[in-house]
Order: sequence, then structure tokens, then C-alpha cells
Amino acid sequence: MQTDKIYVIDFGGQYAHLIAAKVRRAGVLAEIRQPEDPNEAYADAKGIIISGSPALASHGEDADYNKGIYDLDLPILGFCFGHQEMAKHYGGEVVHGGREWGFSEMKLTGEHPIFKGLGPTETVWMSHYDSVSALGPGFVELGYTEGTVDAPPHRFAAIGNDELRRYGFQYHPEVDDTVHGDEMIANFLFEICGCEKSWNMDAFLGEEIQRIQAQVGDGSVFLLASGGVDSTVAAAILGKALGPERLHLLHVDNGMMRKEESAAVLELFKDLGLDKHLHFADASETFLNALGQTVE
Repeated sequence: MQTDKIYVIDFGGQYAHLIAAKVRRAGVLAEIRQPEDPNEAYADAKGIIISGSPALASHGEDADYNKGIYDLDLPILGFCFGHQEMAKHYGGEVVHGGREWGFSEMKLTGEHPIFKGLGPTETVWMSHYDSVSALGPGFVELGYTEGTVDAPPHRFAAIGNDELRRYGFQYHPEVDDTVHGDEMIANFLFEICGCEKSWNMDAFLGEEIQRIQAQVGDGSVFLLASGGVDSTVAAAILGKALGPERLHLLHVDNGMMRKEESAAVLELFKDLGLDKHLHFADASETFLNALGQTVE
């Protein structure tokens, strides 16, 4: 299935995977990229979203990422830290101070495709110490906040440069506290990037099943199954693709599981019908002895 693709650059903020999930729910495939990834990693992209970060843009933290992305002829949208880094790159200024945390009322300066169907005031979620204090050439203010009892007014809460197709939000549209955040992300996807709603989980699952069947052929698969999200989802997909008789699962109790957690994991795989070749090893004594007096 050919589908448009958005890449989310993960700067270590708590919401990068949530951003990707929001894009996928809108019907566009999203994948995570690392800050140091080269431009070639974005060859099939329709757009890029730069995540937030606990780092301070005003202090030059996390500044050694691949800035070559700004040379790409692609729309780019930055959230929080990403917003600040973009502003800096194009000649703007970022200052530290004037903490803004929680709900804020953002006033839009006018109509813009990225805010299609929204405004003139939007409730957004802020969590930052750094702020953009001046814009570089070609950038304009799309929104500002008037401040609260705990925070001063903030200029440049949303910025844009239509010629370069560069946009920044100081707030977090990916969290539900930003009331129309989903619509803002969708506007970036469809109004700015020109994406088509061409991705859904059912089609993706079908493709993955076919890929697994082609790769495994008549063979079987052995999988270490901790019971966590990753291994459980992998086991479920492999079970659909190959059938439980060709899937061998091993769960190891390493002595650091919660009380009776291993029993619950085994029961889970039984409930999924994946117990045809479900194996269990209690290696807790081996692991705990190896740790000795180690203290973390």
C-alpha cells in the first residue's frame, strides 16, 4: 500500500510517540526519526514534525542535531523545543524565563490554513521556560497568549513562514488539553503537507502479515516473550501470520518480575491461543545470584 508519510523527530520529550499516534489516527503514516539522522532518511517524507524536549534551546542544549533538515523542500512543524530551535535557525531569538505552564488562551492574529476552522481564541497547553522573543526574516506571528495569574503574556505562541513552509507552536497540540490540537495537526497534514488519508491499522496489519509469511516461508519463529507490549503485540501478529503451531514462545522469570506476574503472562498467552509451544523458564535464582550486592 502506497501511503504518504510524516516523520517525527524525537528529541527526548515525553510526547514524541504520542505525536506519531495522533498523525496515524488522522489517517497518515508516521514514523519516528532521531535528531542525528541524515537527510536521506526523509527521502519519502511529505513533512516533518519536530518534538519537544526537556533541553533548553536558550542554553544551546541538544543543538548538535542534523540541521540539514531545514534545507529540505518539505513542510516542517515544531512543537515547544522544536518551535524554538526552528526560530533560532532562521534568525530569531529565544530567551529563558517567564515560565508558562498549564492552560493558556491563545489569540490568533488572523486566518491561516494551519488553523482552518478554528479561532479566534484557542485553549492550548503550555509547559515551557524558554520562549521565542523575536522572529527571523519572513516569519510572522500567527498566535499569542495573553497570560494568566501564573504566567506573563507570551508573544509568538504560533509562528509561520509560508514561503519556506516552516511553522512552530510553543504549546503542545498533541495532548488532549489543547482542545483543538487534533484539528491543528490534521490541518498541517492535509492543508500544508498535502497528505491524503491513505493509512489505517487494518491495512497495515494485513501488509505485515503478508511480509512475515513471505519472509518465514514454511519455517517457524522463536520469540522471547516478556509479556510487555512489544513482545505481546509481536506474538499476536506472528500468531495471525503463521498460526500458533509455528510459533515458539519462551517466557523467562528473571527474578525481577512483580509477584505472580509470570503466571499472569503465561495465562495471557493462553487466552490469546498462543500456548501450543509456550515455554517457561524460572531463572530467577541465576539472575539474582549474578547481581550479588549490586545496588542501583
